[in-house]
Amino acid sequence: MKKTNKKPKLISLIIGLILVLSGTQLVISHWLATTGGKLRQWEEKTEQLEQQNRILTEEINQMGSLSRIAIEAQRLGLVKADKVLYLTPQIPVALEKTNNLER
Repeated sequence: MKKTNKKPKLISLIIGLILVLSGTQLVISHWLATTGGKLRQWEEKTEQLEQQNRILTEEINQMGSLSRIAIEAQRLGLVKADKVLYLTPQIPVALEKTNNLER
């Protein structure tokens, strides 16, 4: 009986496995590094947009304040009404006739 020498095959398999795992680790490390960079860019962009949103909210609040509106109204020549006239709606003619028929 001949003994086959399995050690060289086993060593080749182990070396091949180490190379494949090393390559996989390299690819995953590269992917994580680029993903982390993109994530950092997105976080910075989010922070910029949130800051712009806060500034715009403050501007909206200032523009909508009653004192600001009163100043703009004066500048445009608008005056406060002395007397307010309220109009009451009239009953439509069709409803008046149906009310008279019911009586």
